Amino acid sequence: MFIIGGEYSNNRPTARSEDELPLVTAISHRRPMSHPPSPAESTALSILGTKWKPRLIVALAINDRLGFGDLKRELAGISGKVLSENLEELRDHNIVSRDVVQEQPRRVEYELTSAGRELYGVLESLADWDATYATERGRPTVLLAEDDPRLRELYALWLQTDYDVVTAADGKEALRLLDETIDVAVLARDLPTLDGPAIAAALETTSQRTPVAIVTSGNIFPDDVSIPADVLVRDPLSKTTLREIVGRLTRLRSESSIGRDVRARRNRLTFVERHLGPTVSATDAYQQVADELAALEQERAAAAESREPWRRLRSTADSNSDSDSDSASAATSRAQRPERERDHKRTHATGNSAEDTSTHNDSDGDENK
Repeated sequence: MFIIGGEYSNNRPTARSEDELPLVTAISHRRPMSHPPSPAESTALSILGTKWKPRLIVALAINDRLGFGDLKRELAGISGKVLSENLEELRDHNIVSRDVVQEQPRRVEYELTSAGRELYGVLESLADWDATYATERGRPTVLLAEDDPRLRELYALWLQTDYDVVTAADGKEALRLLDETIDVAVLARDLPTLDGPAIAAALETTSQRTPVAIVTSGNIFPDDVSIPADVLVRDPLSKTTLREIVGRLTRLRSESSIGRDVRARRNRLTFVERHLGPTVSATDAYQQVADELAALEQERAAAAESREPWRRLRSTADSNSDSDSDSASAATSRAQRPERERDHKRTHATGNSAEDTSTHNDSDGDENK
């Protein structure tokens, strides 16, 4: 059956061109309409939702053309293999083009295509949206590096109600994941391939200052005061302890650099002394960190005075007040001295008079006898 002019007909229409049948709908003459993809399933979203591709697009948009080594330096923490894979995927989508600029030695450069530049415009729009509407950050992201799979799963379970948790089973994987998307890191001390203190030391050499806790299950040593971590804690961890530590680390992100350095050294000194006893304070390692702490506290106090001169004025006023008080006390003492001397003389005179009277009476008695 066919539909002609909105009416049913059993007669097959004579063959005419499609232009002559504007109201004839024949399944054999039309392809089914293709529905546009859902925004949630778009190719652009799948590209921008990855870790490295948006960074690659931004780096090329800002620098125009970059070689492979240049891109690797721009994207701190990316491996050569991951960079190569991401570039190939972007080339497959015609977002990035590659140009061989030199054969011997071979050198290639990458740049955005017109499609890539339009996609960069999408990234800029997303940034504008963040500036307008995303007034607060989402849930903090915690990197949890633990080689024991049972503990790793348990700790992640304890945290995932309030945090986005990223896990790593060894040190090299943890260091690779430690980028600016990580808010705090909880690292086991004895990780395979790279231990926790080495990861913290590597992080300290960069401009990225992610708060770090080192979880140790072995012996504690005096030199542990020098581990560049914000918090040292002893394994095993309870749920309450782990969540309390992560909360402390999260709050450190809003603290000044010098404030964090002061707090970190205090925490490490306290941790080592608690586990090794007060005699550890005589070791060279402990003394060095204690001296660093004292210098930092002086620096922080000086910085506070330079920012807020009223602190210095108040300190001077307090000092002057103490001086004035001492001067007033001295003046009062001097003023009271003549009066005390007069009282003393008066008392002395009265005493002498009494003695004279007594002597006179005694003499009279002797004479009358």
